Amino acid sequence: MTGSSLYALSIDAPVCRYVDLDSFTDLPSEELLSEEERARADGFRFALDRQRYVASHVALRQALSEYTGLHHAELRLSVGSFGKPSLTGHARTQFSLSHSQGLALIAIGGRGPLGADIELLRPVPDAAILAAEHFTRSEQEALAALPAHERDRAFLTCWTRKEACLKAIGVGLLVSSQSFEVGLEPDCRSVELSVAGRILWLVLGPAPARLDCVGALAEWRQTEARANRLGTAGPADNSGYANGQSLRRKAGAPARSMETAP
Repeated sequence: MTGSSLYALSIDAPVCRYVDLDSFTDLPSEELLSEEERARADGFRFALDRQRYVASHVALRQALSEYTGLHHAELRLSVGSFGKPSLTGHARTQFSLSHSQGLALIAIGGRGPLGADIELLRPVPDAAILAAEHFTRSEQEALAALPAHERDRAFLTCWTRKEACLKAIGVGLLVSSQSFEVGLEPDCRSVELSVAGRILWLVLGPAPARLDCVGALAEWRQTEARANRLGTAGPADNSGYANGQSLRRKAGAPARSMETAP
């Protein structure tokens, strides 16, 4: 790994907060949302899902306004080819939004592209099946070796860590979640992903601890041409690919941790 161990494995997310969406009932005017967001909100079948969607997007816009100093009306979110948004005209402002049922996680920073993911703790009866589809062999073996009462938390921890990395690099299904290792523990580490002939270096760590959920944050810090690893000089940068979505969802998989799309 280059870059002085990626600057001591730091993640630049000075704004990292949870939002209780079900208590977020005194919503400001939905005019804070874009036309596309309001149309999407109107498309929800159930009122609770609509309320949570609106609450999470209003909370994100409030956080972005606080972070940038921009008025709500000045915030313009655009969507990349894979669905992840960016703040138009403010390329250095990176952010990610995830939610699991009534709890959201917002992360905002000013350095590398961010990915955030959260899952409420709950039983996952098909964890072994999902792990076989999405985890590396060593992660599957580590999960199977745990006592039964520890497996749900370990599975969800690994799941959120995979999701956070995929959201940070934003290339959708171009990267298999089985192609990189994140582990079952909420530690801080560097993660290496191979994408389109380049090596992407990320820093991965836990979200602030809570008793009712697990969460992860990832920051894309550096990119190098694959040739560099073979001893041939080549360009290195930390510029981002287009934004992206995350793990494919199977029946019984954890509910989608939403990467906000305005």
